[in-house]
Amino acid sequence: MVKVIFLNLLRSKYNIEQLDVHAGTIQSILDEIKRTHPRLDEQDFKEALVFINQVRIAHGDRFPHKVKDGDEVVFTHFLGGG
Repeated sequence: MVKVIFLNLLRSKYNIEQLDVHAGTIQSILDEIKRTHPRLDEQDFKEALVFINQVRIAHGDRFPHKVKDGDEVVFTHFLGGG
């Protein structure tokens, strides 16, 4: 299984802190999460930063990127303000 962690705005918006999902690609992980949480807006994840095992995944390479059992995926948005 893959541990998926939601931080910042995603955690607040969807009230999900952490899920365990099947290994696959980032897209297949999102598809699995959407099946159990249908109110998720995929646009939020297109704009999010993605880290796998604390390594940032480049924006263009995210959705086909493979994730294996035991990996940790973090979806977050940087917060700004003054």
